[in-house]
Amino acid sequence: MNHRGKLLFVIACGIIGAILSLSLLPGLINLVGNKLYSINREIEGNEKNKKAPITYTPDSGSIKTPDQVTPNNDPIKETPENPENPTNGTEVKPGEAQTEGSDATQKPKKPPIRVSTEEPVLDPTFPTNPFALGLLGLIAGAAAGGFLLRKWEQFVINWEKMPSGDKVTLMLGTFTGVVAGILVSMPFLITLQGRPEGTLLTIGLVIGCSAAMVYLLRSLAPYLPWETSGSKSKRTGLKILDTNVLIDGRVYDLIRTGFLDGDLYVPEFVLRELQHIADSADGLRRQRGRRGLEVLKRIQAEFEVEIGTRDRYAGNSLEEVDDRLVKLAKALGADLVSNDFNLNRRATIQEIKVLNVNDLALALRPNVLPGETMEITVIKEGNQGGQGVGYLNDGTMVVVEGGNELIGQTTVVEVTQVIQTERGKMIFADASAKTSDVK
Repeated sequence: MNHRGKLLFVIACGIIGAILSLSLLPGLINLVGNKLYSINREIEGNEKNKKAPITYTPDSGSIKTPDQVTPNNDPIKETPENPENPTNGTEVKPGEAQTEGSDATQKPKKPPIRVSTEEPVLDPTFPTNPFALGLLGLIAGAAAGGFLLRKWEQFVINWEKMPSGDKVTLMLGTFTGVVAGILVSMPFLITLQGRPEGTLLTIGLVIGCSAAMVYLLRSLAPYLPWETSGSKSKRTGLKILDTNVLIDGRVYDLIRTGFLDGDLYVPEFVLRELQHIADSADGLRRQRGRRGLEVLKRIQAEFEVEIGTRDRYAGNSLEEVDDRLVKLAKALGADLVSNDFNLNRRATIQEIKVLNVNDLALALRPNVLPGETMEITVIKEGNQGGQGVGYLNDGTMVVVEGGNELIGQTTVVEVTQVIQTERGKMIFADASAKTSDVK
């Protein structure tokens, strides 16, 4: 997506946010305001609870306040009970029967009716500013659009870098997990039909089953046909850095200058080995381990490095680091960057491309032919009598015949022989054929 498309997407998200804000926020603000207003009314009502309510007496037909209700002016009129007269003071003429509901019968005492004089208060309506709500929604929508756009670009980049086997595993695991989640959630949907709990439970089961299926397929990656197919014949360009090359440190300069391109990957077990070396009781080993960690930190600060995300292809964690590196490089179709001679030999036998920094350094050393002269500083005695040893700027050792008398001096010697070994070049020179000395 180009910059214009990104801008249009962010603007569209801002407009959608403004529309949602104008349609949803006024009702939400009114609901919250009414809730707070009702709580405030309840608090005020509790403070006025000391005031007694007004009573209404049906017999007197009047409403009196508590100040007007006194023992001498009782609003409820009662007739004293007479145990000898069952009519409670009401005369019954001869020949007249006392019937139920007649005036002669005693009227039952009615409880006082409490009447509230407060008028009902309607919930208020809280006004809102449409311009402010629209601006808030526009800003929130644009921010959400930018966030979604960044996440989508990161997903696309990771998807393009992902091996084809991982893509198949992810899609197949997600599909089977969705189907399994729906089947498992069917009894809950039927039981909780029409209730939001059923929908939430279904979504949770679908996500959980999908994650479980993807994890299961990844754990079975070495046995799946699509995980290993094509990895031997097609190289991915991934560069796996081992422990020795990180401790050496020259790989940082290679990456910085662009001679080592492609995606960089450091296995988690290599990082643990570096940490183990850095925690060693031996001072030299501890220094080497710390240097390796520092080099890795510098590489991470300037370049993108994956760490431990594909270690599931490295085999059993109980195996040696070299074995796991070979399996990992073979499964991913990656190139192995290492200075370990034995590891390089094993990887080459299994048709794994190896990038050895030492081999690169040897290839870049200047070629020296017998008969040429060079300037060398003799710094110590050699193994044989009369020999002196010096070093070139690139670390190449020069054995000088007759150089034991020139220790500490810089002289010009003539090259007599060049020997190429597995550890590098060794140059033999003769100081007796020198042309001049340099003090």
